[in-house]
Parts: sequence; structure tokens; C-alpha cells
Amino acid sequence: MSTDEEYRSEGPNPVAAIRSNRGWFVLLGLVLMLAGAIAIVLPSLSTIAAERILGTVLCLGGLVQVIQASKVPNWLGFASHLLLGLFAAIGGALIYIDSLFAVVAITILIAVIFAILGVSQIVFAFKVRRIPAWYWFLVSGGIALIVAGALLIKLPYGHSFTPATIAGVSLLFTGWAYVAIARASSGAAE
Repeated sequence: MSTDEEYRSEGPNPVAAIRSNRGWFVLLGLVLMLAGAIAIVLPSLSTIAAERILGTVLCLGGLVQVIQASKVPNWLGFASHLLLGLFAAIGGALIYIDSLFAVVAITILIAVIFAILGVSQIVFAFKVRRIPAWYWFLVSGGIALIVAGALLIKLPYGHSFTPATIAGVSLLFTGWAYVAIARASSGAAE
């Protein structure tokens, strides 16, 4: 089966869907990059708990991802983006609201969120491989999986290495992947 036949059998063309909603992809990418930068910088500059920052960042990023997914309901990435956005928003809210959770339980939850994010980004990368910047989602997914593993390996944390700091790195790469795919979609063949 040729690549064009594969895309027709999978549903709406991902290149066309991304191209027609470039603004939303760029907005999501910028929000995720800002969230990542905040997650990296803020815990080391303040006394605010890293869990609260990460909870807020995941919640806001998840909400933007849900909004972005609702703008492209007929394309093949809709369900995974919607579910990931909901999962991140709910996980972020739980992390932020319930400060009585043990640090280990919160860290495991964050690791699960990033593992699911990593796998879905890798799958998404192969679905949009016709767009020149598709590999950024592959890189971003790999980093999310590394972050998930690092979160589980490095328990308990010191002040210089918090879950928010390492998760912020993954959010930066995820945000860049969205911006890169949006920018590259204008020159990609449908």
C-alpha cells in the first residue's frame, strides 16, 4: 500500500488538518514551552513547592491541549490529543490540589503522565511523517520517556533536582515539536 493510500485509509489528511489549524498548534507549542520554562526556573527561584508549580503547569497545558484538539475534531490525532489533554489537566489538578499525597505517589503519577505522553508522541510522529519536522515529535516522545524513567530512578529528590525541573525539560521539547510541525506543515505536500 502506498503512503497516499495509507493516509486515505487512516482518515483525514494530517498535513491538511495541521496546516488549517497552524495557529492552534503554534499556540499550544508556545504555552507548553512557557510552562516548561516556568517549571524549570520557578522552583529554584522561590519557596513555592515544585509540586504546586508542576500541577499548575500540567493543568494549564492540558486545558490548552483540549481546546486545540477540539479545533480539529475530524483528524486522526484528535482522540489521542483530547485524552492526553484531559489526562494532563486532571493529573495536574490532582497534584496541585491534594498536597497530602506522599512525594513518591505524586512522582509516580507524574512519571506515568510523561510515559503516556512519550508513547503517544512517538506514535503521532509516525502518523505525520510526511511533514518535514515530524522527527521533533519522535525526539520529544523519547525525551518524555527518559523523563518518566528519570523521575522513577531519582527518588527522593533534592532541591536542585525536582520533578518540576526535569518535567519542564520535556515540556520545552514538546512545545517546540508543536511549533516545528505547524511551521513545517505549510511547505509539506498533502
